[in-house]
Amino acid sequence: MTTAAAAWFAVVFFTLPGFAVSWVSGLKAPAAALTALPVTFGIIGVGAWFWGLTSAPFNLWTFGISVAVALLAAAAWRYAFARKARRGGAVPWRRALFPGDVRSRSIADPYWVLPALGVGAGAYVAASDRLRWLVHLPNGVSNIVQGWDVQWHANAVRFIMDTGVASATRMGELQNVETHAKLLYPSAYHAGIALFGEAAGLEPIPALNIAESVLPALAFPASLACLVFAFMRSTGVTAQIAAALAAVCAYAAPQLLWVPDYVGMWPYLFAIGLTGVVIWQFLLVPGRRAGALPAAAGFVGLLSVHPSAVTVVVLAVALSWLTSTLVRPERSRLSDTLWLAAPALAGTVAFLPQVLAGSAQAGEVASWQPEEELGAGGAWGAALRMDTRHVAQFFPDFDPTVALWLAGAGALVLVVWRGQVWPALFYAASLAVTANALSPFDNVWGDILGTVGNLHYSTGHRLIMPVVMSVIAAAAVAVAAGVRLLCLAPVAQRYGKGVAVSTVASLVAGAALGAAAIPQVRAHAEEGAQAAFSSARTPDRMVSADDLAAYDWLATQPAAWEGLTMGDPADGYSWIYAYNGVPTVARHYLWPTGGRGSANDTLYWHADFIGEGHNAPVEQAIKDLDVRFFILSPGSFWAYQNPQYEMLRAFWASKGVTPVYRKGSTAIFAVNSAFTKAELEQMRDDAKAHGSDTLFGLAEPVDTQ
Repeated sequence: MTTAAAAWFAVVFFTLPGFAVSWVSGLKAPAAALTALPVTFGIIGVGAWFWGLTSAPFNLWTFGISVAVALLAAAAWRYAFARKARRGGAVPWRRALFPGDVRSRSIADPYWVLPALGVGAGAYVAASDRLRWLVHLPNGVSNIVQGWDVQWHANAVRFIMDTGVASATRMGELQNVETHAKLLYPSAYHAGIALFGEAAGLEPIPALNIAESVLPALAFPASLACLVFAFMRSTGVTAQIAAALAAVCAYAAPQLLWVPDYVGMWPYLFAIGLTGVVIWQFLLVPGRRAGALPAAAGFVGLLSVHPSAVTVVVLAVALSWLTSTLVRPERSRLSDTLWLAAPALAGTVAFLPQVLAGSAQAGEVASWQPEEELGAGGAWGAALRMDTRHVAQFFPDFDPTVALWLAGAGALVLVVWRGQVWPALFYAASLAVTANALSPFDNVWGDILGTVGNLHYSTGHRLIMPVVMSVIAAAAVAVAAGVRLLCLAPVAQRYGKGVAVSTVASLVAGAALGAAAIPQVRAHAEEGAQAAFSSARTPDRMVSADDLAAYDWLATQPAAWEGLTMGDPADGYSWIYAYNGVPTVARHYLWPTGGRGSANDTLYWHADFIGEGHNAPVEQAIKDLDVRFFILSPGSFWAYQNPQYEMLRAFWASKGVTPVYRKGSTAIFAVNSAFTKAELEQMRDDAKAHGSDTLFGLAEPVDTQ
């Protein structure tokens, strides 16, 4: 399958299940399509957790069963509404299943056309550029990102594809090979990509790279369009124009698609990219109560991808309820409130372990300090200018002045014309949380804002994302309102003449403006976007061509598959697990859980005693872990991490390990106790035949058997 074909397949794979479930449950086709992504990941998240309780693997077959169950639940949900409508038999089944104006908000209602064009164009430009850059990077779609968390993401995808274990509650089996200590880690992002890789016939790293190029590119344009609909509490002509423009402008925001990708916070990036969609899902419910089921599924999807993002949805929905729903309810204040709360309650109950994982993360990261350098205006100035980490590095000409003025005008439109105060409050609250993370306030407000910020690692480059989304949505509203004014919409509506002409003129003008904006947005941001996208994927910081050659050779050795390979987690050696599937002791730059005295700890700190005959714990650790090989590739990820000299120096003179492969600074050592002298010599000959550097001046390997 070509890269382009795989990307288009990813679009269908990640949207079709969610669309089908949403449509069957009662949403009309345009809304079901726009909100499909979080619903799909809700099915994946719950399915991964449920099948993790059984001995069955989570794969395409069990995922298919999960989708079928979700469709049955959606059908039963819709039947319940239809049955209620038919009480007394006065309403026919067709009318009960399709209540209200059948044409309104359906595919026959053209309200969706312009937003769909904007979302489609925004997604296509972002995804196509990311994929184009990807295939021209070293190793193409198999490129190894040299960042921190991406190793874990890639290894998680490999683990799920190989074992079928995808539950968030069982990620300890991946991270903690020795102890299997429990680890709660949101896994829907990884499980979805593993399923995609299986369906597309891709290895884990290509599946991850292609999906990461496509998923955020789909999510942010859709989310910004939905956020406009939510801000305006309308899908009228002005909202349609604004939704299309906002979707197109997602590409231009460094803080959305580009900086988060560069730092490797991929599940978080995708989760924030879904927040606007899920907010709109909730706000649809009072007017279309059948939408409560897909809203609950979307909420679960958000929890399953990254629980932190839920705070964005909760804040937006709570403010909307307080200042909009209670002021102008769809049916009644009480019923609207209950129906707004129901999806959140159902979603939380359905995936409570994910929520607990998010709470645990908050405690772990509360002590993190932001790395942003604050210039003029301090924390508030940096937050207002959206000038957080890495923006100036890749986008030195980024100037939000025009966008901020337009957003201010859009806020006036929302408050004065639409009576929607909550978007401004949402922006202000998000801005305050960001400023507090950059420089904590020394008062009770700092404590309150810090509680939210802690869930987002208390870092400005994460917390700024809802701020940026609000600015883009509000600015698009201002431009759309300007288009409507120029097309004399207020005059036509006041006098009841020329409304159709004004509407058509507005839509044509909006479409022309969007079409003109696409190349401008791209030209303005492409250089910085490509630099941010490529920077972590280009240098050989952790994994070089020599490393990949060593990985490929070790993968040809049967013993590597029978036991485990070890090294220094800080040098990134466990990329071999994602790249070739060779089982390793570590699966992340972070250490596995075990503590002092564990076999992993003993071998790491006392590897120079292997084979010396007077350190029983070391010999026992080798047996307990069944380590067959060590692979070393200095240096360490962080500058403060010292080289592991017990391996780097002692191994070359050790009686317990024998160097069998060397390429540049990368070396592989076999554990003597696991092999005969003849086997060790054969490995060295085979390695030399496969490009290993000559191992000069080495003593003969010890015959251990």
